[in-house]
Amino acid sequence: MYPHEIANKKILISPLNWGFGHVSRCLPLIDQLLKQENSIFIACNKEQKKIISNYFNSHKLIYIEHQGYPFEFNKKGNFIYDVLKRSYKLYKRFVSEKKEVNHLTTQFQIDIIISDHRYGFFSKKITSIFITHQINLPLTGLFKFMDTVHKKMIRNFNIVWVLDDKKSTYAGKLSLNSTFKNCFYIGIKSRFSFYLPLEKTIEQVVIISGPEPHAQLFFESELIKASKIQGVTYFISPKKYKYNDNNKNIIIESSDNWITKDKLILKSKKIISRSGYSTIMDIATLKIDCELIPTKGQKEQEYLKIRHSKKYCK
Repeated sequence: MYPHEIANKKILISPLNWGFGHVSRCLPLIDQLLKQENSIFIACNKEQKKIISNYFNSHKLIYIEHQGYPFEFNKKGNFIYDVLKRSYKLYKRFVSEKKEVNHLTTQFQIDIIISDHRYGFFSKKITSIFITHQINLPLTGLFKFMDTVHKKMIRNFNIVWVLDDKKSTYAGKLSLNSTFKNCFYIGIKSRFSFYLPLEKTIEQVVIISGPEPHAQLFFESELIKASKIQGVTYFISPKKYKYNDNNKNIIIESSDNWITKDKLILKSKKIISRSGYSTIMDIATLKIDCELIPTKGQKEQEYLKIRHSKKYCK
């Protein structure tokens, strides 16, 4: 089953709450499914709802407040250790989420569930779809067992949608499939497919994203670099960080309106960003010069930076 085959259904969708990339890549899917006369229910937190509401009229979607996965990152960049330390809390949320989904499925008479990398967001009663670009987690050594757990949890779903093509052009080894028979490559998804090109009038845009405290550390390091170049640099940030605002060539855009931020990106000659997969899909869609900087300790982003820096970045 591909997205274009789904019409006139009641669909319950929920994106993972670790960063906003999962919300971003769901936007084109939501748009497509709405155009195919489906009724869309979005299970999300308040921050995710704000973003989605930028792109769709309120009457077209039904929002259901839904708790995210509890997680905190430390400054050391030991992402795997952070996951393991909080595994009990994550497991508890996984168990409670399954019960909540079954309740929502009955309450709203849902036909199909779509989970963007939320392992507990499925029901054995109806078709449940898992969205990912990582069939294989880039882990080695002692942490390889987590890839086995990852695949086992995906098997709870009837269908896997992979955000890549059949050649794994964009995610590389992460999206190669030798495990799941019910696996469909649905191509890359970017909200920038909504727009027409704009004239490039901005020197560069720095996109601050990802979990705290790494987002703030990224902001601070890029602020120093931007202060030394000519031309205007826009910083797109989910929140307003403190900084010395004497430099008129540095402008911070921290509003909740993503469309305003999108237009800045469309006008930019260069993007500086974390090397998350949603960003990779955006850059591939925009065909724009970029500088990719992985979040410390995130093996996926380190792999994607190496894979795509030569391909997309000058």
